[in-house]
Amino acid sequence: MKSYLTTTHEKFGVIEKVGSLPGSCYVVGDIAILSLIQQQNPHLVSFDFNGERAYTEHPEELAKAVANKNYEFVFIPVKE
Repeated sequence: MKSYLTTTHEKFGVIEKVGSLPGSCYVVGDIAILSLIQQQNPHLVSFDFNGERAYTEHPEELAKAVANKNYEFVFIPVKE
């Protein structure tokens, strides 16, 4: 089973592995990699107006985009 790395705003830096992700997450990762993915698959990544915070509504699909490149994102679920 695939696992995903997550953290929370309250315990930022405490990384946990989970089996599935909610629909909306902030993404912690290399800006160059996130920008490249956004160029190739614009529906997977959005940035805030400063271009500093990445966001996705498709975290599991985004994780698959880098799965074979030995790279992992850390996801922070967005609280509704």
